[in-house]
Amino acid sequence: MKTELQTYRDLVAETRNLIRYYLKKLEGADVRKRWEIDGKKLNSIYWLVAHMTWAQNNLLLRSSGGPNPGIKWLKFFGMGKSPDEGEVNGPSWEEVQEGFKRVHELALAHLNAMDPSLLDSPNKLDWEVMGSKTIRATIMHHIRHENTHAGHLSWLAKLNERVTI
Repeated sequence: MKTELQTYRDLVAETRNLIRYYLKKLEGADVRKRWEIDGKKLNSIYWLVAHMTWAQNNLLLRSSGGPNPGIKWLKFFGMGKSPDEGEVNGPSWEEVQEGFKRVHELALAHLNAMDPSLLDSPNKLDWEVMGSKTIRATIMHHIRHENTHAGHLSWLAKLNERVTI
């Protein structure tokens, strides 16, 4: 029987598989295009992937004492950051993809090695999510957060006239 932490790790991995599915569908699309609908600008594929990298680094690695991936550009894609700032100051699409993969690999390895007794410990960023400051809450929030962005990528695939069956 799987432990709670193994279940979270599996959910993190499967969520990322869904993200990769949509990114595969979006190959060849303009990753920096920001669609506008009813006067509201949506985030680009580029920004979403860079932001998910920032989020996974914070919610899974930094919050639980995991390794530092050493990616300098993450600071442009955090909570409250302007998409324009990231677009201007961020790295190439290839560097974003490389960072996205690297942080995910580090996160999975860290979750595999983590002591399950740490789940109830306070997260090291002192972030409150879901009414809690535990490492468990940050891991659970990461899963919810990345799935939300899977939905955004699904919409962007449709806007790019990609079939997503």
